[in-house]
Amino acid sequence: MIYKFRIISGENEDFIREIAINSYATFFDLHTFLVKELDYDKSQMTSFFLTDQNWHKEVEVTLIDMTDGQDPDIKVMDNTNLGELITEKKQRLLYVFDQFAERALFLELFEISDGEINQTVCTRRHGNPPLQLDSSALESGDLDDIDLLEFTGDEDNEDIMDLGEQQDSYDEEEWY
Repeated sequence: MIYKFRIISGENEDFIREIAINSYATFFDLHTFLVKELDYDKSQMTSFFLTDQNWHKEVEVTLIDMTDGQDPDIKVMDNTNLGELITEKKQRLLYVFDQFAERALFLELFEISDGEINQTVCTRRHGNPPLQLDSSALESGDLDDIDLLEFTGDEDNEDIMDLGEQQDSYDEEEWY
């Protein structure tokens, strides 16, 4: 099977990529393709998260098993095929490319077709991807005009991306 994913960003509303990849490819294959396509540093820690339709994280597929095999439920990119966890159209994933600031790309499976392809390909490119910041930029404070805490989504396209409400809520009366 061939999976076609649409990838968008909550930071750059004009950014979009569409890719075609075999369902038997691993999450590591997808990660490697994204790193190359977006010109990201491959040494940075990343994770994929399967999400519900509101982009709430459900299952993590991590680059490295930090439990040294102690947790059998841990999914690792290099030994988890896409088809094991992704089985139907409209499934959503987050690709967290900046663990420190929880910055991510939003992926949605928009088409499944029969057959296979020789290699993963980008079928649509538009706009620039969000910059990947390395730890040296964070330590030096050299962030230019990037506000890591302000993600802007296109409010008219809630069916494409709904970042949901802020997770940390509290009762204001408790604080007075």
